[in-house]
Amino acid sequence: MTSCAKCGACSVVCPVYRITGQEAHTARGKIHLTQIPELPGKGVAFEDIFSKCLLCGACSAVCPRGIDVCREVVQARSAFPAVYGAHGYKKYLARKALAHPELLAPLRVLGRAGADFVSRYLPEESGLRLRLALFKQEVEEAPAQQDAVVSAGPPQKEMLTFFPGCTGRYLFPEIVTSCQFVAASLGHALHVPDGLSCCGLAALSAGDKREAQNCARKNITILEQSSGPVLISCASCYAHLRRYRELFEDDSVWRIRAETLVARLVELSCFLDRHLPQGRANQESGKKLRVYYHDPCHFRYGLEGMKIVTEPRKVLGRNPDLELLELPGGPECCGQGGLFHIGAPEISLLIRDALAAKVLALAPDVITSTCSGCLMQWRLAIEASGMPVKVLHLAELLRAVTK
Repeated sequence: MTSCAKCGACSVVCPVYRITGQEAHTARGKIHLTQIPELPGKGVAFEDIFSKCLLCGACSAVCPRGIDVCREVVQARSAFPAVYGAHGYKKYLARKALAHPELLAPLRVLGRAGADFVSRYLPEESGLRLRLALFKQEVEEAPAQQDAVVSAGPPQKEMLTFFPGCTGRYLFPEIVTSCQFVAASLGHALHVPDGLSCCGLAALSAGDKREAQNCARKNITILEQSSGPVLISCASCYAHLRRYRELFEDDSVWRIRAETLVARLVELSCFLDRHLPQGRANQESGKKLRVYYHDPCHFRYGLEGMKIVTEPRKVLGRNPDLELLELPGGPECCGQGGLFHIGAPEISLLIRDALAAKVLALAPDVITSTCSGCLMQWRLAIEASGMPVKVLHLAELLRAVTK
């Protein structure tokens, strides 16, 4: 590993350090701890420190020596027991649930039923009310003219293989139907293959490389049965699938298969940037919808060539009925971090609410993103704020404003 210069550049950009002020929570602090022979892999305190990392990549992006800090943190976690850090059992159970994503569908049914119940009987400050807010938002049906757009749209050019991710497929299927609508308006049909697994990001982030490889093998095997582009609507899934080849750096056969798949991957906003035409202004209303686009950290820091920040803004900018809002100081992390919000809920909440206060000061009508985790974090933030702001996936927003 390249030696850390101890310059402190990582401290300035670390969302966790900004909240805790603890040197051990910086990349510099963690790297220092790994280099003390008596400490690595030993002790509850050591494990807790390494569990409090969002793996957002901010530190790696600014490191003058190019240290892949995320990789170092994951490597350290790989030596930990299955359950480690604060709320370790909750994180472990969440990972096991993601290993069988079909189990999430009943959770969605119960969650939406529960959201309706708690909205009538639980007090406003109830923590359960906030959690069930993930399922509370009503899904607006597409207007009849939208269906006409699809049926009268261009002839189908090709069938695209579609990887919606666990959240889109099982928890919020309206994301999938919205992606299908937008693709159909451009002359494409989307096919979701049966048997797709979790992308494996949660497993790898916890240090469980074997489970991450199992997920990758399942997905590679299934996606190999099709040809052409593989469209991905979740930023986190796209970022992780792009790194499948790294999972098999010691297995030449699977590495080649992974590389072949990676060459086929297409991120949703990049696809739309290439194909979506300029929108037409709504003549009936001169008021624009104020939209804040939240950048997923995976895309904002451009690790492994995945810097995707202009494409979604260009897509939104093509609709003259939308007004794109930006924070004066630039985008920030929302604090969700995969399973980080489960393992370090207090820190996650502080990061979330600090960002929410800045964004809500812009008076948005809609907050949008392509990261499933970020969208869930924003739904909780909006529910906690009590503000009448919608939180929609980029495809949902485009479907809603289609003329």
